[in-house]
Amino acid sequence: MSSSYKADSIEVLEGLEPVKKRPGMYTDTSRPNHLAQEVIDNSVDEALEGHASEIRVTLRKDGSMSVSDNGRGMPVDIHKKEKLSGVELILTRLHSGAKFNSDNYKFSGGLHGVGVSVVNALSETFEVFIKRDGKLHHMSFKGGKKQGKLTVKDKVGKRNTGTMIHFKPDASYFDSPKFSVSRLKHLLRAKAVLCPGLRVVFQDETASKKEENLFEWFFENGLEDYLSAELESLELLPEMHFTGLRSARDEAVDWTVQWQGESGQLITESYVNLIPTTQGGTHVNGLRAGLLEALREFCEFRNLVPRGIKITAEDIWDKCNYVLSAKMIDPQFAGQTKERLNSRQAVSFISGVVKDSFSLWLNQHVT
Repeated sequence: MSSSYKADSIEVLEGLEPVKKRPGMYTDTSRPNHLAQEVIDNSVDEALEGHASEIRVTLRKDGSMSVSDNGRGMPVDIHKKEKLSGVELILTRLHSGAKFNSDNYKFSGGLHGVGVSVVNALSETFEVFIKRDGKLHHMSFKGGKKQGKLTVKDKVGKRNTGTMIHFKPDASYFDSPKFSVSRLKHLLRAKAVLCPGLRVVFQDETASKKEENLFEWFFENGLEDYLSAELESLELLPEMHFTGLRSARDEAVDWTVQWQGESGQLITESYVNLIPTTQGGTHVNGLRAGLLEALREFCEFRNLVPRGIKITAEDIWDKCNYVLSAKMIDPQFAGQTKERLNSRQAVSFISGVVKDSFSLWLNQHVT
């Protein structure tokens, strides 16, 4: 180790090199599922804005994956400042994208701006096919480096639009290069649940001949149908769900809550702009606070709790199943993997609307 520390000692990593140098800072390196999620989230963002109605995901026998949608297609025109096509900019620069303001996407997966470029950096091969402006465009990469310019491969109908990404994760960056199919199916089903009207199709070419390999999800009534199916074998107290949907100018929340009679495995799922937040965050804190405040007021008004006894959060949170879907502009997450929401405004908005809704629900269901 050198004892000198001068300006020349400073290493400047450009392009996608920071991702290759420290992949664990940008993705979960146990398996490449998070790479799949980044690509899928791009397609889901198109659906959230009403530009896509179908997403197809195919897991290939060679360990690669294809994700396609019928959205607008990634931009192929030249960026005025950077002098690169929009798609090349998105795939080769960490902090680039159309999600830093609300002009193109009102609700999207966050402001980190690293998503699909990380997938490109950590993939052995990466191809993108774009149907836009009556043309089929194509660009390919190896190890994050482009193999040629964006080219036009064919003509398509003017209304035939969308993006298809095909990538093969580089095994050297992951503990296991294989996708977890069970986790992938759970994620895709959740996307369909959280985005009513979106058709999600998954084909698993790695499945054996005896196994089912084609799955399709489409939900007209989202969260409540999903939670009901998950809890159908359990005793529920009460039997009816507490379900609600509220929106404001810059945020919205959709939830369903159900209590079970006995202790056991709980369904506790939360999402922000359809991205799973497995570690919860401020939106879950808001749900919890709203439920607690409403129940306390209800019990105090009706003298249901002995003097000196105070209802705690655990009293209402124990045996509580929920699916919570928050949508907001510029969500702030704890890290690049977006597993925990940090946006402070989520607590006040969600706790307020949940409290009002739960208070009304409690008074409507007095027995």
